[in-house]
Amino acid sequence: MKKHVVLFLTVILFGWQSAEAQWSSNAASNTQFTNVTGEQVIPKIAVCSDGSAYIGWFSNEAGNYNMRLQRIDKDGNIQWEPNGILISDKPQMSWLTDWDMAADAEDYALVTFQDIRNTDNNPVGYRISPEGTMMWGDDGIMLSNNANFEPNPKVCSTAEGNAVFAWPSETDNGMEIHLQKVSPGGELLWGDGIVFSGTDEYTYPFLMPETGDRVFLIWHKESGPFWSPDRGLYVQLLDGDGAPVWDNDLEVHAPVPSGVVITLQLCRDDSGGIIFSWYRNDEGMHFNCYLQHMDAEGNLTMPDDLVVSTSMERNHMYPAPAFVPETQEVVVFFSEQDLNQIQRGLYAQKFDLSGNRQWSDEGKQLIALSDKDYSLPMAGGLNDKAICIYEAYEFGNVTDSKMQAVMLDSDGNFVWPEQFVDMSIKQSSKLHAVMTGYYFGQWVAVWEDQRNDGGDIYAQNIQPDGTLGLVVTSIENHSAGYVNVTAAPNPFSDHVTFDICSPDNGKFTLEIFDLTGKKTGIFSGTKEQNNVSLSVDTEMYPPGFYFYHLNINNEDTYGKLVKK
Repeated sequence: MKKHVVLFLTVILFGWQSAEAQWSSNAASNTQFTNVTGEQVIPKIAVCSDGSAYIGWFSNEAGNYNMRLQRIDKDGNIQWEPNGILISDKPQMSWLTDWDMAADAEDYALVTFQDIRNTDNNPVGYRISPEGTMMWGDDGIMLSNNANFEPNPKVCSTAEGNAVFAWPSETDNGMEIHLQKVSPGGELLWGDGIVFSGTDEYTYPFLMPETGDRVFLIWHKESGPFWSPDRGLYVQLLDGDGAPVWDNDLEVHAPVPSGVVITLQLCRDDSGGIIFSWYRNDEGMHFNCYLQHMDAEGNLTMPDDLVVSTSMERNHMYPAPAFVPETQEVVVFFSEQDLNQIQRGLYAQKFDLSGNRQWSDEGKQLIALSDKDYSLPMAGGLNDKAICIYEAYEFGNVTDSKMQAVMLDSDGNFVWPEQFVDMSIKQSSKLHAVMTGYYFGQWVAVWEDQRNDGGDIYAQNIQPDGTLGLVVTSIENHSAGYVNVTAAPNPFSDHVTFDICSPDNGKFTLEIFDLTGKKTGIFSGTKEQNNVSLSVDTEMYPPGFYFYHLNINNEDTYGKLVKK
């Protein structure tokens, strides 16, 4: 299968977007994706293998929350019509719950949310092509159609190209987890769906892909009153038929009194494992952050109830984990607060995969406690460094909010000379921010912003050196037809062969990267004939998506790979 990808730097001008279409280098302006009246809320972003990305959100139009979607290239240039294409204008409740989006193996968008088009809140799924075609019809696929309350659906794409959906369902017998798998062509592969249930309430599912058509299902089990349940966290590996692979569900943490403020943030390691972080009440009105790591085989590698900070003199909340691939460690950024939750700061802690704290028992102070709020951090790892993007505002005054970023090296030192970089300084309320992983030389944060009216969608990229704007260190020079690369087999298992064809000879370099930006292989040679083949041993590569970069005679070619 031919997987050569030729990318062009294009600027598409759409009226008001002509000055704001690509990534802004000015923290006072940012890149704007909507400019319509009414709320534009709860954005999501999903990155594709060629550096493009989908941005989706709810758009309050004529009193209804419609779903809209936009596609951008790696430089932030808008690819579709202004304010995105309409995915759904089916009736919604007057309030919203969460929704989800992913990019599949063919770089199509997978979108899922719930609405009330038929009965109560039921989940629906859509698949949209890079050209904006609704592959499952204009109305998508109803994943469930009953009187149950079914909020917060999730979706992931398997390595085989199918879409797996999961959602909680409130039945007469309590909360269950329902699942469905859908083929690229829209066929429901699990019939009427699969149900996970037990004597406890099953709530808040998450999905993560594993090898082949398998997925990890992550969920909570709850018992007791809904306002203060005992809540445990569990994982099960499902095969291509939706059946459990493991004899027993993996208990990440046993049920504990949690209250309603518990949160969960996840990230992946580079070997197929998962890192879990959450916070909860641990004693009285004290809050603490917790961490656990599961390897790809389902083994927990850290002690039970591992706290990020041992201090009981302050609260620790909103943990955001980042896997650091070069050192095989985890950096957790978190909000540090006094016991009254009035004075707030930003801290970080580092762990090895055995759960040993590296930056003292209480973590590293990045920003001291003050009347400023450094809220809802998001994090990512690259090589031996970790980045955190967060909101910063005066406590109690969210209308004067900034987006900022900080990067630490493996010793906890600030990487950037100015230490903290402003990503958005426009005085306005900023809500529901999300962040991509590292891709094509950058991270991107997207949020809803009330600088103009009830809310529009804005985004900003940031590079590893702390600069904003167009990435000048990634894809810059391309020429169609000059270099042709075929990678086969693709998807691959234990090897992949690159056939390189170009009219000129000379030295070449081939690099392979995983989704974290970690370089997993580099190969060089000299091309002395029209065609040359290079076979790469990939037996030790974890399953997942990869990128390759070929440079020959100062010509760059990029493409995507899939390890099944």
